Amino acid sequence: MKTILRAAAPIAVATLVLGLAAGNAAANDTASFPSKPVRLIVPQSPGSVADIMARVLSKPLGEALKQTIVVENRPGASGAVAAQAVARAVPDGYTILVGSISTNGGLLSAIDKTLPYDDLKDFEPITQINDAPLILITSPDTGIDSLAALSARAKQQPGKLTYASGGNSSGSRFVVELLRLNGRLDMRHIPYRAPAEAVRAVVAGEATIGAPALPGAQALVNAGRLKALAVTSNERSHLFPDVPTTVELGYPSAVLYNWTGLFAPAGTPRAIVDKLADATRDALKNEAVIKVIRDSGANVIGQKPQDFRKFVEAEVGKWHKAVADAAIR
Repeated sequence: MKTILRAAAPIAVATLVLGLAAGNAAANDTASFPSKPVRLIVPQSPGSVADIMARVLSKPLGEALKQTIVVENRPGASGAVAAQAVARAVPDGYTILVGSISTNGGLLSAIDKTLPYDDLKDFEPITQINDAPLILITSPDTGIDSLAALSARAKQQPGKLTYASGGNSSGSRFVVELLRLNGRLDMRHIPYRAPAEAVRAVVAGEATIGAPALPGAQALVNAGRLKALAVTSNERSHLFPDVPTTVELGYPSAVLYNWTGLFAPAGTPRAIVDKLADATRDALKNEAVIKVIRDSGANVIGQKPQDFRKFVEAEVGKWHKAVADAAIR
């Protein structure tokens, strides 16, 4: 027995030394982070809201971190391709997702039970970048000039009116589903591959209404090619001060804010998550960043990781319940 103990002692000491060395190496890696370029993975194509946010943030964020920020677009499967890639990435802070209400806030996971990642378990929320309402639009050719007129028409012609969206799991679909449920309106959904295609469908008369992001409709509304019916918020938008909100018009449940935020893979060290969050919040104070966000009709957010996590958890719960209540498929 004594011989066994004497033989085991050097092994135990060596194991302890190796463990301490690994721990010190990890601590040094965290302290020196970032020592190489950080990638921001965007789940949409260039020109999308998430892409614009990533690109306007990349310079001031790089300055705050003293490192290069690389923006990489990986569209596909309503954002699931990019989200899955980040969820499976090494949790070292060098691969970050520019997530959204669709990819991480419950819209996609609520209707796709085969989603290859979990909104909450597979990510470390870093901070929210922005939020903005959508805008309900129609073509002037429809003769519909208000939500009341839309409701009346839908009830006169059940199943005839249609609504275009940027995809089955998009906010532009969900908010109209809530409007439809709130007003007991019988309308048919037409999903398109991208928000811009849905807007074009409304302009062309292929769909009765749509609900794009504010910038996607602003020029067409100003040119008289689209009629703005409402913004999907509690308060009016500074881009459309004369357009009433869904709350004002008696549809309190038809409120949706599109948002974007940064997410790291689950298991990313807390010190790195905090460092990324602090740097992002510094970048969100940059005047050029604030202008781009405000010009898009959005609000600048930026909060601590723990607060962002609570927000994401609430969003996931909210939209999973909404899908169940509305029987959205």
